[in-house]
Amino acid sequence: MPMLPRSQAAYSPPDQPGDGVASGASPADRLTARIQELEAELRELQHRAKNSLQLVISLLKLQAGRIRDPDARAAYEQTMVRIEALAILYRQLHESGAGTHVDLGRYVTALCEAVREGTPGALSRVPVTVDSDPIQIGLYEAMPLGLIIAELVTSCLHHAFPDDGWIRITARQQGDSGRARLTVEDNGRALPAGFDTTAEDGLMLAEALAGQLGDTLSTDSDAAGTTASVSFPV
Repeated sequence: MPMLPRSQAAYSPPDQPGDGVASGASPADRLTARIQELEAELRELQHRAKNSLQLVISLLKLQAGRIRDPDARAAYEQTMVRIEALAILYRQLHESGAGTHVDLGRYVTALCEAVREGTPGALSRVPVTVDSDPIQIGLYEAMPLGLIIAELVTSCLHHAFPDDGWIRITARQQGDSGRARLTVEDNGRALPAGFDTTAEDGLMLAEALAGQLGDTLSTDSDAAGTTASVSFPV
């Protein structure tokens, strides 16, 4: 018997069991089999997304040595951080086998390490600590939140830090509101008076992504450092 194309087998209607389900199976068995098929397809899509992003990163790294212009180099590094944020997310989704959720603390920790490693010079040695409540975050919330974190940590690392500079990231549940709050703090120099976040592409992107999470990006800066925070649904 000729095999059905993959797409046809994967998207057969729920009331039509796949080849692995007997024709006399109960509706519950057919539904269970259908759910298993969809979960397998989801894992496969996540695996392909992870591999595709890693391929893009590898191709971009091949061009790194040819970039001489400082502005082009900065744009390249910023692009790499953003792609890496998504690649780490899909890698952890695939590794956990948890469907569409990841452990927020683990994701943020891996993301911050990637940002530091991609930062040239002594700034890559600025310690970044992550303290998160046990939060499982969905894929569609993790994507904008991860990009926000990447932009904020990159911005922090490009501040003029003292010898004992640090960056601290916390994520806390907000009671029974169904939301949590992420805070990024540093002890670098204060932002200039009247600083406009829309003047920097990265922070402008972070503000737009905060809107996707149903909040606005809050920033506060003084001689002790800078704090930025945003809430997100959990």
